[in-house]
Amino acid sequence: MYSLSVRARLMLLYFTVTCAGLIFFGLMSYGALRYALLEGKKTHLEGRESRLHQLIRENKSMGVSSSLEEQLNNYALVTHEGNLFRVHNLDGSYLFPAKGVAKDWTLSKQDECVERKFTETKLDGIPVLVLCHQTNLNGIPVRLHIGGALDEEASMMHRYRDALLLLLPLVLILSSVGGYFLSRLALKPVDRMTRAALDIGVGNLSKRLPVPVAKDEIQDLALAWNQLLTRLEDAVLRLSRFSADASHDLRTSITIMLATAQLSLRRGTTVDEYRDDLGKIATECRTASTLLDALLALAQSDNFLHEMNLKKIDLCDLVVNGCRRVEDLAESNGIMLDWHLPASKVHIDGDELLLQRLLGILLENAIRYTPAGGEISADVSISANKALVTVRDSGIGMSDEVRKKVFDRFYQADLRERKSSAGNGLGLSIGKWIADAHGADLTLESTPALGSVFQIHFPLKNMANYNETPKTLKTELQLDLR
Repeated sequence: MYSLSVRARLMLLYFTVTCAGLIFFGLMSYGALRYALLEGKKTHLEGRESRLHQLIRENKSMGVSSSLEEQLNNYALVTHEGNLFRVHNLDGSYLFPAKGVAKDWTLSKQDECVERKFTETKLDGIPVLVLCHQTNLNGIPVRLHIGGALDEEASMMHRYRDALLLLLPLVLILSSVGGYFLSRLALKPVDRMTRAALDIGVGNLSKRLPVPVAKDEIQDLALAWNQLLTRLEDAVLRLSRFSADASHDLRTSITIMLATAQLSLRRGTTVDEYRDDLGKIATECRTASTLLDALLALAQSDNFLHEMNLKKIDLCDLVVNGCRRVEDLAESNGIMLDWHLPASKVHIDGDELLLQRLLGILLENAIRYTPAGGEISADVSISANKALVTVRDSGIGMSDEVRKKVFDRFYQADLRERKSSAGNGLGLSIGKWIADAHGADLTLESTPALGSVFQIHFPLKNMANYNETPKTLKTELQLDLR
């Protein structure tokens, strides 16, 4: 069943529902017709009983002196189906016709029949409906049996049954053909969408699926897929641009390093010149390393599956190690780097490598945009049940417009006052992702020409029952590409 096409399954479903409906209709209509015919026959038998009583009353009022048996015989002669007429005394003996004149009906004579009772039976091979009723005829209590042949009703029922059996397969065949064409008509929009989807690839993501005019589920499906294609097109475009820029930057760095090394090897240089050349190569290596770190973080976030090794971390140690990691870079740029710690240790639950990366991003950004002679500080504090890590610089600062977009992916502000070349627009967006993964808030306050303040707000946990065993957490993390 599941290997069939949707069109075939719809046709089979339509066939099954139609078949079940026809069978149900046939049975119900057959039963209703039979019930109506029997009720009509019952009314007819009750009318014959009423006419018998009326006849006897009229004879009595007219002073007819004939016996009851003669009156019953006259009634049977002039009445249709008079042969289906029997009268018994209450003791079961025949009153009409006389015993032996007609065959016994094999009906139970012991039934009281105080209330009218109808019985279906066969007399001489003919289906008959018999009325049994205990009544008084000319003052004599009797048990009256009046029969009515059901041959016409049976013939009518047989013809109706045959008509149903003849029409059922014809209607099923027509319904199957109609179901097939209806399914084709209903799935035409899906066929158009399928053909359009086959023409869409990475090279032409600007194409869209046709949207049906009817406001139904297929229209919703087409709109949803077009929205997905829009997001994919935007994501592929951004990634393509970033890949091209990253490739250019890496190629440039490698070209510079190769040219510097080759030139240094070919010419005779002094120790100072060698040191200068090695310094250039080291600078380019740091640039390439930063870009590769960004690419690796991007790959992890876009796969939206990152394995976090959570454990107890001392924020004071984290900040000290992070500052010492970049203090040479700060010193080489003529910047004073300092840190301030509280008297007691501050612990959080986090991934040490990711948090080192987050702090490194904030410190490297501060060094990049702080001029020589400036100051950078990293502080740890506790406020309102939250642990705060604050990175403050006296750099060029940011305008309100830049501050609103600085955490967006690939965003690069046009800051002419910066000392070095532009980054790749990923650092702060990756930092925001790391903060969100730890349930922390990364905030920014900045004033042009006065500097910027980044703060990471970590929620404090109850350390009384703290479990120091590291634990691994696989979480779905995704940076929105829209």
